[in-house]
Amino acid sequence: MRTLLFSAAIAFFAVNISPAFAAPCQSIVNNKARLACYDELFGRPETAPEDAADLANAAQATQPAATAASTVATAKPTEQNASGAATASGVAMAKPAPAEASAVAVPPHHFWNDFALRDGPGPNATNPAVLAITHGSDNSSSLVQAGLTWRMGKRFLPDTLTDWGWRWYSAIWMNMNTASDNPYNSRGAQLGAAGTLFDAKKDGFALGSSINVNVKEDAQNDTLSQGLAFDTRLILPDLLVVGKPYDSGGPSWFVYPLGGVYVDHLARVEAGQSPGTATGGYAGMTADYYPGGYLWRLKFHASYLTGRDLVTTSGLNRRSSHLTRFGVDYSLAPNKDGSRPMVMPSISLERIVGDNFMDGTAYTAETVLSLKLLTN
Repeated sequence: MRTLLFSAAIAFFAVNISPAFAAPCQSIVNNKARLACYDELFGRPETAPEDAADLANAAQATQPAATAASTVATAKPTEQNASGAATASGVAMAKPAPAEASAVAVPPHHFWNDFALRDGPGPNATNPAVLAITHGSDNSSSLVQAGLTWRMGKRFLPDTLTDWGWRWYSAIWMNMNTASDNPYNSRGAQLGAAGTLFDAKKDGFALGSSINVNVKEDAQNDTLSQGLAFDTRLILPDLLVVGKPYDSGGPSWFVYPLGGVYVDHLARVEAGQSPGTATGGYAGMTADYYPGGYLWRLKFHASYLTGRDLVTTSGLNRRSSHLTRFGVDYSLAPNKDGSRPMVMPSISLERIVGDNFMDGTAYTAETVLSLKLLTN
């Protein structure tokens, strides 16, 4: 009986003193400032990953988080006697999780964590950069397909976009192949913003999107263009986006239908054409499959991309292209549990057929053995 009275007194004191602690926050009108005040008093709750602007992170954010059994509270319904007073059995019994088990160590954030190395520019690029170099007695050749993206934060973006994970970014990229029968050498830069449209958890799907201004130079054909582009990719959790990459616990797959539109001003063109403007679009799909289990280091991948100029000014030829890639990667990174290390090297055997005027890839039909590298 003494224990019950003591527990009731503690509960009454906690209920009455909580508003006293929260009183300074209740008078704050601004929502964000008021939430920050509550976080200061009672601790900040766990939130979704900060960087949803990266397509890979946005996809992983759609996966349901596991709930530890020790954090589930078990409560017994309140029993009342004839007078309506609650008896001792009406006290809810909850078993909290140990503080040591539930605490998650947050690694320190460094400047280089904001840089991502992929096979193309922008947060929508998900595959690792490609590097292949051969040296011979008479000549040497190289294949480089890489984009370095800097995630620049959310400053000056409206709250509606930042709530959907939109962030500024800038990127530089290179696409060079001197070993091909049709060598090519292109480079470019982008400045834009990227994030998601719609909410995958509420709407059942999301669009990983980006908009950017860009400049591209083709050193092989001596052309130069500046433009504006919008890119989007469909995210369907539990259907096209399932599991985690390189997870020994089971298979996973990531399939992204994609599309976009662009406006290019071609300031320097090939002989026989006149500078002008081209407007067009592109569509395609990328697919990655991770078998997991004893084959957790393997990744099977395929992609297809087609693009076409729809409207061009007088004096410009309309461009069009089709590019197909498929192959298998073998990861060299020690991430058997499905976590993503900062640097992920892999060996790749890939078949490439077709061309892509948007990144300067000349027509090729070859099988390439290369080293791939992905960071952050």
